[in-house]
Amino acid sequence: MTKDRIAPPLGRQALKGLVLVLLTACSLGVSDQQWKLADSYLQQGQHLRAVEEYSRIVNLEQKGPMAVKAQEQIALIYEQQLKDYPRAIRALRDVYRRADDAPAKLKARIQIAKLYSDRMGDYMAATEEYEVIFKEFGDQMTDGPDLYIAWAEALMEASRFDDAATRLSQFQTKFPGHKEGPKALFLLAQANLAGRNYDVAIETFREIIRKFTGIEGYDSMVAESYYGLGMAFESIDDLAQALEAFRASLVTYPNPKVVELKIDRLLKRKKERRL
Repeated sequence: MTKDRIAPPLGRQALKGLVLVLLTACSLGVSDQQWKLADSYLQQGQHLRAVEEYSRIVNLEQKGPMAVKAQEQIALIYEQQLKDYPRAIRALRDVYRRADDAPAKLKARIQIAKLYSDRMGDYMAATEEYEVIFKEFGDQMTDGPDLYIAWAEALMEASRFDDAATRLSQFQTKFPGHKEGPKALFLLAQANLAGRNYDVAIETFREIIRKFTGIEGYDSMVAESYYGLGMAFESIDDLAQALEAFRASLVTYPNPKVVELKIDRLLKRKKERRL
């Protein structure tokens, strides 16, 4: 008659591992239940209750995909439903801290920059975010070209025209032939005009006119470039060339009334000079 073998007691390390597995399994089960509850609150329009439930998931999971996803949901609710942009930004910064992978970190920083510029009108803060993005993630990002333009536009809104021109010049060098190249060139001309670099602005507006006149889809850009050219010539008191440029823009400029007022004002100035 054989005796049943008694399994040897678990060692301390094995016991710890078993406890960890059990705790993880319980944690995942609870998180799944809370996720369903949070989603139901969100669908019912109970946004603050949804935030509370997603926050419980974050506190339970701490780091890892589910915690990051829950924090992203919190940020989305604050941005889209509650319109509380500072809280949305704080939630996104928490996403950045908790995320382990670079794509999730990058996405959070981009969203923060866009919230500052598009929702809050805090262009200085937006430019600081873009600067951090490029320092941390480099120029090889998939969205690199679009982010360069967004950065330059934020710099222009913050009245940092020379810095914007620098970024747009870098765009031309780093991304030759990119589909956003014409837009970047036009913004470069505008940045130089606003920054009172009139000679460079004139040269750049003329380059746009030379390259895109007669090409389908660029009529408005060419008209606005003629208008910008007129503004640059007026700024250096070359009224004859300013008038010529404004008249060239008149046919296809989006707001011809503005151009007509410019032309009338310049004609009066020319008449006064003759007297």
